Amino acid sequence: MKKVLISCTTHDAHNYQYALQKLNIIPILSDKIENEQDFDGLLLPGGGDISPIFYHCRNHGSNNICVTEDIIQLLLFHRFLENKKPILGICKGMQLINVALNGTLLQNLSNEKVHTWQNKDTYHKTTLVPGSLLYTLYGEYLLVNSAHHQAIQTLGQNLIATQYAYDGTIEAIEHNSLPILGLQWHP
Repeated sequence: MKKVLISCTTHDAHNYQYALQKLNIIPILSDKIENEQDFDGLLLPGGGDISPIFYHCRNHGSNNICVTEDIIQLLLFHRFLENKKPILGICKGMQLINVALNGTLLQNLSNEKVHTWQNKDTYHKTTLVPGSLLYTLYGEYLLVNSAHHQAIQTLGQNLIATQYAYDGTIEAIEHNSLPILGLQWHP
């Protein structure tokens, strides 16, 4: 059976463990730097904000930062990337993929209520880019949940935006040649 590392220290990832088990994949939840050779893939779940120091910015609205988690996840990302192993980033995980590949983030979308947590998830329609993995799975449009106040500002190296909210916010990214997928929403 395949094994996937779920890397997190601050986020409850039991729903991802459950989903992977249903797919006959062994999920390993860890808050440590694990040996990438022991795993078939990496899942970077949601969580607090990434410290802006990792994308060379001052803090203008980032909160719930855990620098230790950021360091562990960035190191793991680069190890899995170097070994060309699949990586899935969800919410903060997508943002981390972008930052790890030298992209930047908008630190506060608080004006955009469609994206923020309002005591529950909000939902909105998105458009998928033809030819992308998500387009082949879902078609042109997809309704997604939203519970974030940050988003990609500039794309990292070799990343392609493959899904957009109606306001232009990037909702998914794919690497142009490696098995790396980032989702702003929570499947």
